[in-house]
Amino acid sequence: MELKIRNGRSIDRAGAPHGHGRRTWRREAVEFAALFVAAGVAHLFSTALGHHESGALMLVALGGVLCVIVSAHIWLTHRHDHHRHASSARTAPAPETGLPPARLWRVRARVRETPGQLAALAAATAAIGGNIMSLSTQPDTDGTIDELHVQLPEPVTAETLVGALTAAGGRAVRACPATMRELVDPVTRALLLASWAGEDPDRLPVALAALLEARLIPDAGDPDGRETLSLTSPTGGRVRLHRPGLPFTATETARALAMLGHTGRAVGARTA
Repeated sequence: MELKIRNGRSIDRAGAPHGHGRRTWRREAVEFAALFVAAGVAHLFSTALGHHESGALMLVALGGVLCVIVSAHIWLTHRHDHHRHASSARTAPAPETGLPPARLWRVRARVRETPGQLAALAAATAAIGGNIMSLSTQPDTDGTIDELHVQLPEPVTAETLVGALTAAGGRAVRACPATMRELVDPVTRALLLASWAGEDPDRLPVALAALLEARLIPDAGDPDGRETLSLTSPTGGRVRLHRPGLPFTATETARALAMLGHTGRAVGARTA
C-alpha cells in the first residue's frame, strides 16, 4: 500500500492516520458497555422495588424528586449567569470611538497672496490635531481673509490654534466658538434668507443678522467700528449689526447690500 507522510505521521491512501479506526471502535465498545451496565442496574433497582407493595409509588416519587432537583439546578444556573452578565455590563467601560471630544471654532486669518500659504495654514492646523471642516476666502480692503471652521480636540485651546496659525504666516488671526449649523453652504443660506426677507420687509434685520452671524444692537448714535455694521433698510429704518471678535469684511458688506437691494426690489414690485 502506498504510504505518505503528513505532520510526521504515516497515513494510508485514504488520508486517515494509522490507529484511528482502532481508537474509534474502542470508544464505541466502552459506550455500549456503559449502556448495558446502566440498563442492568436500572432493571435490578426497578425489580427490587417492584416486589414491594409501595414500590411503584416509590419509583414515581423518586422520579418527581429527580425532576425537581434538575429544574432547581437549571434555574439557579440561569439566575447566576444573568446576574454575572448584568454586573459585567454595569462595570464594563463605555466603548471607545477612538476619537477625542472636539469643539468647533470659527477662525479668520489675513494671509499673503503667495503660493503655499494656504497649505501652511492647513499643515499648522493638522499639527495640533485640528480638522478643517470648511474654508472660504474673502477679499478685503487690505488683503485676503481666509475663514476656516476648525474642529479641535477639547484639550487644545483656541490660543494654541491662533498661535499655530500665526506662526504659519497668518496675520490678525482671531478665533471664536462656532456651531455645526454654521457649516451650511453659505450660498444656499443666503438665497433662503433673501427669499424669506423678500416676503416681508420686517424680517430683513433678522435675516441680515443670520446671514452675517451677528447680533442686532439698538441705534445709539455711536460711531461704527470694524465690528459694527450700520445699514439702511428699504423702509427707511436703520439696521445695526455687531459681531465681537470678528470684524466685518468688504465681502460681507457687499453680501448685506445685495440682500438690501433684493428686499427693496421686492417691496417696490409689491407696491407698484
